[in-house]
Amino acid sequence: MLLSRLAFISTTIMSSTSSCFQFLFPQHNVITQQQQRQPPLIAAYHEPPPHDDNNPYDDDYANNPSAFGRILNGELPSRTYLESTELLAFQDRSPKAPFHALVIPKRYVKTVYSLRGNSHHSDDECNGESEDNDDIHLIQNMRQMGLNLLEQQQPEALATEDYILCFHIPPFNSVDHLHLHVLAPASEMKWVYREIKYKCGARWCTSDLEVIERLKDGLPAVRYKRHADAKFDSVYLNFAWIKCCGSRNE
Repeated sequence: MLLSRLAFISTTIMSSTSSCFQFLFPQHNVITQQQQRQPPLIAAYHEPPPHDDNNPYDDDYANNPSAFGRILNGELPSRTYLESTELLAFQDRSPKAPFHALVIPKRYVKTVYSLRGNSHHSDDECNGESEDNDDIHLIQNMRQMGLNLLEQQQPEALATEDYILCFHIPPFNSVDHLHLHVLAPASEMKWVYREIKYKCGARWCTSDLEVIERLKDGLPAVRYKRHADAKFDSVYLNFAWIKCCGSRNE
């Protein structure tokens, strides 16, 4: 008799989608709503930017060996949020926040180390001009697209500045094609991602604003030398990861 009653209770809870027990499982509704807001997963060719002989970055997708080059060329699918003549924004394949998108240039800019500051434009300096160069405009436009995404997808996080915009610094980047991470709300991210992996100011991560300011000052985009000691950096990152994660449950 007892087993029969337990079986009846279990069947009632699991089978009734409109029962009074549904409030015990709110995460199901949250996940469904998040999935409904996702763009469709589609493989589509994205029109490249107009060719410019003065632009040092390649606009031919065939010369882009990265996974993002294959997305741009329509060989791999993505969930596209926004697109412009120069940029593409799509969902990260492994989101680390309720909203996690990537903004990439359509031209093949390999990493933050590829970016050049104002000091490389000596002609402007000689003429007494101080206009920002194309690389600065690129990062500014990437930032603006990131903010536009937040306005559309996470307006409350944008209003309260509860978001992260960042670049990973080689050798800690996952894809050799420049990409801006857009994450929100930051307060809802797991601690290990908010305070370690996407922590601006760490050896492996820098903010978009810092990159812009450094380029404007004629400095390299990041303060660290290019692959000065990649082996040491990797060991250091693993040590920091283990040390920090070991004292946390998430």
